Amino acid sequence: MISHCANPECKLPFHYLRGGRLYRFDVRRPVEPCKDVPNAICDAKPSQANIYFWLCDDCSLQYTLQFSTHHGISVLPMQHPRRSAVVAHVAEAE
Repeated sequence: MISHCANPECKLPFHYLRGGRLYRFDVRRPVEPCKDVPNAICDAKPSQANIYFWLCDDCSLQYTLQFSTHHGISVLPMQHPRRSAVVAHVAEAE
């Protein structure tokens, strides 16, 4: 469950998806160690899982997210910052 902005410098609480950008990463065989993957998913050991992260409105204009099961979530600066945020982004993790 998303509780705050994925940017560790921000940590704005997530109340509802009114602004910002929601990221969904498809993870195949999430097993330990699963950095930034909820323990309930790692314990269940599904063949595939969806992991969600959120960047608040301000952070989503400047940053994007990258995810791998080895390194977890990474907040990266955008090469060309946007003027307005997109609601959803889907990517497949390693």
